[in-house]
Amino acid sequence: MTTKSITSDQQTQFDRFVEDACKRGLKEINPDKDDLQRLIERGGEFQEHVLSGIRRFTAKLPDYELARTILGKDFVSPEEVAESQRGVVYTSSQLSWFGDNLPTREVLEWCRDNGYILVAGPPKALSLLEIRELNRDYFYSKESGWYAEGQQKFSRDDQVLAQWVMLRKGPVPNSTSRTWDEQQSLLSGLEIVPNAAEVVWGITTYKAVRNVYLLGGVYARTSSLDAVGGRVYVGHFVADGLVVNDWSDGLRSSCVGLASARKTK
Repeated sequence: MTTKSITSDQQTQFDRFVEDACKRGLKEINPDKDDLQRLIERGGEFQEHVLSGIRRFTAKLPDYELARTILGKDFVSPEEVAESQRGVVYTSSQLSWFGDNLPTREVLEWCRDNGYILVAGPPKALSLLEIRELNRDYFYSKESGWYAEGQQKFSRDDQVLAQWVMLRKGPVPNSTSRTWDEQQSLLSGLEIVPNAAEVVWGITTYKAVRNVYLLGGVYARTSSLDAVGGRVYVGHFVADGLVVNDWSDGLRSSCVGLASARKTK
């Protein structure tokens, strides 16, 4: 495999960028003698940080034009997630993975036709409690809360993974006022019920990037179970924060529907 050699002009411009960045750092951060000595003593770490930036900005950007054309604002790329106050950073290899594993046109069109969003998952697997740490303002229970108690393992064990998340924007149509078992019959063969972490990641990330609240006036059951076997549901996501609660599978309510996600395989 051959690579194209950089030109002398590119080398000169690169050197100038690095030099200008260092001068800007000294001017804007204005470190004193002791500050600079600490940096020098951690020179290896500093160089790794610089190398990470070079890898990130020299990586070929994925082509998301098809996804944006089909889904519009309902497509959220990892680059948008990283730029949105979400507090996460993707590596260049992760960005490449998302680009290489974008769903097919058929799947993208299915998502559009069924009211789904396509959102990049986090750089690493996150639990519900870890997602809350990214921005507590998005949650009604901003600290502690019933689902943070030690026996509530779902809030720690159920995770959203570092992959594409395909999530319905609202409850499954006609799924309110039904029991859990009755709601299951409404799912297509291509759908599953996501866990609480997956739903919460999807709708809070959509809010962070698009500034739109999903599940604003309704709740959706997830696949997660609390310590006593209650079904975890989430919703009523408004300025006061997202509600996480639990309920019996056998009960019905006009404001509790079913969450759904598209199968990835």
